[in-house]
Amino acid sequence: MALFDPARDGPPATGSPYTLRFAGAESNFAVALARLGVGARWVSRLGDDPVGDLIVRTLESEGVDTRWVTRDREAGTGAFMKTRDRGRAHVQYFRRGSAASRLVPGDLPDDAFAGVRALHLTGITQALSDGARATVHHAAECAGRLGVHVTFDANFRPALWRDGAEARRAQDPVLPLVDWYLCGIEEARALWGPGTVEALDARIRGAGARSVVIRVGERGAFVTGRIVAPPQVVEVLDEIGAGDAFDAGFVYALLLGHDPPHCVHAGHVVAAYALRGTGDWETLPHLADVQQQLDAVLPRTRHPHR
Repeated sequence: MALFDPARDGPPATGSPYTLRFAGAESNFAVALARLGVGARWVSRLGDDPVGDLIVRTLESEGVDTRWVTRDREAGTGAFMKTRDRGRAHVQYFRRGSAASRLVPGDLPDDAFAGVRALHLTGITQALSDGARATVHHAAECAGRLGVHVTFDANFRPALWRDGAEARRAQDPVLPLVDWYLCGIEEARALWGPGTVEALDARIRGAGARSVVIRVGERGAFVTGRIVAPPQVVEVLDEIGAGDAFDAGFVYALLLGHDPPHCVHAGHVVAAYALRGTGDWETLPHLADVQQQLDAVLPRTRHPHR
C-alpha cells in the first residue's frame, strides 16, 4: 500500500508535510527476508498506476521477486496514513475497493510455488474481501500439498473487522493448514478471549494450528511452553513493522533448521532494528549488519540459505 508518513507528531492539518512511501505486513516481511539473504517472492494485486509502479520498482531493488504481482487497470493501489502522538504511531486505512481487495485464487498459480520452502500469510489479507480470504485458504492448501512450511501472522487490525470474533471465524478454516501461528498477546486476547499466554496457546493449537508463537512485548515471546526473552532491551521509537521483522527473523532461522526457541531469538534480533527506527521496513538490517548478533544466538547452522 501507499503510505503517507507524517514529518511531525499530531493530527493531520492543511499543509502538513508527509512523505510518500509504501508498506504492508507482507511486503515488510518480504523485504526483511531478502535483506537477510533469503530468496523472497511477493504475490499480490496492485493498481496499474504510479504508486503500483513505485512499489514494484522498490521491491525489486530490494531483491524481492515480483513476477507474480497482478496489475489491475480497474482498481487503484490501496493506501494508509500514519499519525503520531508522542512517538506512538496510529494508522488510518483507505483500501476499500483497492486492487488488493480484488485478489482471487487464480492470482496464485501453482508455478508461483516453484522452489518455495515457506509460505507466509496474514489475517490482514483475509480482511480485504471474500476473494482475498479464499486466496489465503487456496495458498495454504497448495503449500500443504507441496510440503511447504506455512506461517500465519494473525495481524489483527480492528479497523478492518467488525470485531475479533469475525476475524477469528475467518481464520478457522485455515488454522489446520498452519504450521506456525504468530501473534501478539493483545491480538491473541482480542481473537481468542481473555487468559494467560499458556491458555491462549492451548486454544489456538486446539483450533488446529500445529505450533504457536505469542509475542509478549519486552518480555519476549512464548513458544513451546516457555517465554524466550530478547537478548537486549531496546528503546522503542516506533512499533509498527516490528512484528513483521520478528516473523522474518523467525522464518530465517526456521529455514536453517533451528529449534523454535532459537528461531524466536533470531526474531528478536531482527525486530530490534524495526523498533529503533521510524520506517516500516527501511531500518531493517542486511545480513552483514546483523550476522554477528545472529551468530551469538544461533548454534552453528547446518546448511546455508539457497
